[in-house]
Amino acid sequence: MSKVIVIIGAGKGISLAVAEKFGKEGFSVVLISRREEKLEELQKILTQKNIPTQIYVGDAGDSDSIKDAFDRIWEQHEHIDVVHYNVAKRKKVNIAEETADGLTRDFKINVASVMTAVNLVLPDMEKKGEGAILISGGGYALVPNPDLGSLSIGKAGIRNLAHSLHLALKPRNIFVGTLTICNHIEKENEKYNFQNVAEQFWKLYSDKKDFEIQF
Repeated sequence: MSKVIVIIGAGKGISLAVAEKFGKEGFSVVLISRREEKLEELQKILTQKNIPTQIYVGDAGDSDSIKDAFDRIWEQHEHIDVVHYNVAKRKKVNIAEETADGLTRDFKINVASVMTAVNLVLPDMEKKGEGAILISGGGYALVPNPDLGSLSIGKAGIRNLAHSLHLALKPRNIFVGTLTICNHIEKENEKYNFQNVAEQFWKLYSDKKDFEIQF
């Protein structure tokens, strides 16, 4: 039976490349996103590459929506081996003009909603005795951009959360790690492209050493 990776926040960039990489390594792929038409397009791409793919509509910012998606996933799969959280709210608002309400709403998507997925899969991973949670991070965690103030705070928060979860869950043989992407990723860039990002995620998962790789 193949292992299963669930990708929350599926799109054509990083998550598609990660799906292709893990699929080529023998994983079945499950994609979650808010838009069904986008999911169908991604499923078609992966199916053409002989990667078993299932799609479920779900909103990362809505815990009930994600819970419903996972309930449907468990109807098809006995275990979820890897969860990849690839969600971020990007808006161009200088931090000096940000509001408390705006920051709070964004923080839920950028950071807090990771815990929805963690709380859902943790009992199953503990029962199985292994599992992995991978998180897409960013260089704004290290060097903030005031014009993307909310996102910068989110990336700092997600990095801290990944580190905390890594320490908390390591004794239970559940790996949590983040790829802190410190460069602009472009399809045609020789080094900083989506395929190389996916390779770094695979290294993060395979090595299971530190909580973070900076790329």
